[in-house]
Amino acid sequence: MTGGCVIFDFDGVVADTENLHLAAHNQALAELAPRIGTRIELTPQIYFSRYVVYGNHEGFQRMLQDAGAAAAPPLIEELCRVKDRIMDSRLAELAAPLPGVDQLLAHLARRRVPCGICSGARRSEIEDLLRAFDLARYFPVIVAIEDVRRCKPDPEGYALAWERLRYAARVPIEKNMSLVIEDTAGGAAAARAAGLRVLGLATSSSLQAVRQWADYAAADLSSLDLRQFDAWLGLTDS
Repeated sequence: MTGGCVIFDFDGVVADTENLHLAAHNQALAELAPRIGTRIELTPQIYFSRYVVYGNHEGFQRMLQDAGAAAAPPLIEELCRVKDRIMDSRLAELAAPLPGVDQLLAHLARRRVPCGICSGARRSEIEDLLRAFDLARYFPVIVAIEDVRRCKPDPEGYALAWERLRYAARVPIEKNMSLVIEDTAGGAAAARAAGLRVLGLATSSSLQAVRQWADYAAADLSSLDLRQFDAWLGLTDS
């Protein structure tokens, strides 16, 4: 008997970290403004519409290029180091996952649906927060930014997460019965290019916008109808 799996994005889906990332990006850009040669400050609108999908390295590269600043590799590496330091110092501010995450994971565990994570965040950030939230046991597979050559919106991460879950699952799983949970259009594009359907969450944009790039849409995981979710996965009541 075949079934499906669920692959979660992390930032904005499991953990409420998107605004922390924005603040950390801005602080790193401010600290290194003398080396950059100009002051760059990202508004929420600019960050969530242009940069939220990217990992640190590609994100900073695009920010510098868009500002007309030289995107020298040593400067980008230093921006990444400063931003990582800031994020590490602030992760403890998060005491719980986003609403509905606990309930959905417990439900999927009862239904024996394999779950994984595919994220542009660092593995250490993901694992530290999963331990703090007591959720690590639900995720035998984690694909982080260190595991891929190309970050989202490239499909490499989701293709890798799918393959690792396929090998880790105790039952055969199929892509057409699986689902990705994302909060960005770029992440959804990556998942779809990997052959996976997408449930979009209105964490980083409006529900109306989410409906344009996702197969299914919800305000957040706490608003999900679990019977509908089971139907998307092809699960029966038996």
